Amino acid sequence: MNLVKKNISKSQVFQILILVFSAVLIPYLMVITSYLMAALVLGIIASILVLISIFWHYKAGIYILLLYSSFIFLIDRILMANIPFGIAVEVLIVLTFIALLIQQKGKESFQWKLNEPIVIIQLIFYSYFILQIANPNAVSISAWLASARFLTTFILFYIFLHFLSNLRDLKIFTRAWLIIAMMVAAYGVFQEYVGLRDFEWRWIRAVPNRYDLYFIWGHMRKFSFLSDPSAYGLFLGFTGLSALMMSFGPYSKSKKVVLICMTLFMFFAMSFAGTRTAYAMVAVGVFLFIFMNLRDPRILGISVFIVIVVTILITGPFYSAPINRMRSTLNLSEDASMNVRDIKRIRLQKYIKKNPIGGGINTAGNAGLRYSRGHPLAGRYDPDSGYLRTALEMGWIGAFLVICLNGAIVIKGISNHFRLKNPTLRTYNLMYVIPFLGLTVAHYTQDALFQKPVNLLVIATYALMVKLPDLDEEKQKPPRK
Repeated sequence: MNLVKKNISKSQVFQILILVFSAVLIPYLMVITSYLMAALVLGIIASILVLISIFWHYKAGIYILLLYSSFIFLIDRILMANIPFGIAVEVLIVLTFIALLIQQKGKESFQWKLNEPIVIIQLIFYSYFILQIANPNAVSISAWLASARFLTTFILFYIFLHFLSNLRDLKIFTRAWLIIAMMVAAYGVFQEYVGLRDFEWRWIRAVPNRYDLYFIWGHMRKFSFLSDPSAYGLFLGFTGLSALMMSFGPYSKSKKVVLICMTLFMFFAMSFAGTRTAYAMVAVGVFLFIFMNLRDPRILGISVFIVIVVTILITGPFYSAPINRMRSTLNLSEDASMNVRDIKRIRLQKYIKKNPIGGGINTAGNAGLRYSRGHPLAGRYDPDSGYLRTALEMGWIGAFLVICLNGAIVIKGISNHFRLKNPTLRTYNLMYVIPFLGLTVAHYTQDALFQKPVNLLVIATYALMVKLPDLDEEKQKPPRK
């Protein structure tokens, strides 16, 4: 008995009492009110724990963001409550940034990196975004205010810039991301072979036409924990490419085998999303990787093998919804949906040419019907392309800035590949910049760059391209005696 007393501290007793109290209170509230009350209580408890974690160390905020962005849509489907869960992402970013500023005080100076082209272009773009509030073509200021939270992405860039301060943190973050991606892939495979759960069917049928969008060629497109099949496919395409790049790094054979198995599993799970954009994204990423490593005979050999496998899949006597979907990626001229999108782009180009600053934020398509009724761009359509939406709402000036930023990231990544001396850092550079290029191409047909949770990886790529040369310099310094 004395031994037990010595081993249990007062804080542990307090924690046990809280757990017991919660175990009694939550079922009681569910009985006298609603099951949503339990979710509310758990949400309050979780919020308190999140606040404590973030202000204990701001780096915890990054992992909480990654977890929340990955599972936010699963929570929404289970509860089926009209709650704006997305706002919590921006709140978490702001809280993490405040914690960073507090914890940075008295330590090393804040890293602005204002001499970096990536930072300069971002500053110009976000300044231009702010000026859009005064766009004379807009019909409502509230439309701009509804998107003002987009500015938190610039804050997130600086959080990542400080977060990725050493190789250890980069490794831990990457492992956490790969583990979550494997969970997403595993649940997608579960949906394919076991079936959707009842709450997922309720969610699909809750919105008119959603079933028609998801059920294509006699096959239900899968989405796992994420918002939709498109986000699911792009996230696994991005992560699968990253795992493939990592398998060429300076690691043991056993680790390389594990990474290749992860790559194959994620690409396999990706095929159930039914999004052709993900296939194109993977192809573009692999092409850039081969181009950057033409001098390596191993890469050339593997690239020949990949070409043979893809050729067999495309031309062989294999007929299933995922394979047919992959084949249609290459038959653009016979793709009716692609032709419709091209016609829509050509029709909307006239507006872009006449309005270099665009029609204003949240004015195009369905978003325009919600926030900017009466605007000439508002209507029952989706711009599909992220670049097209930017060009419509922010003009060709805004689209040009986005393309410049994406180009600066890729150029910096290629430069890092040939300048970095540390082989591990060079591997991580490829892990992030190769799938990023694929995603920038995917952004042409879908709003790909800022879907959750891949948007966190995009901003992490921005920061990492800037930070890698600093990490490489530190690695080259002789150890202190």
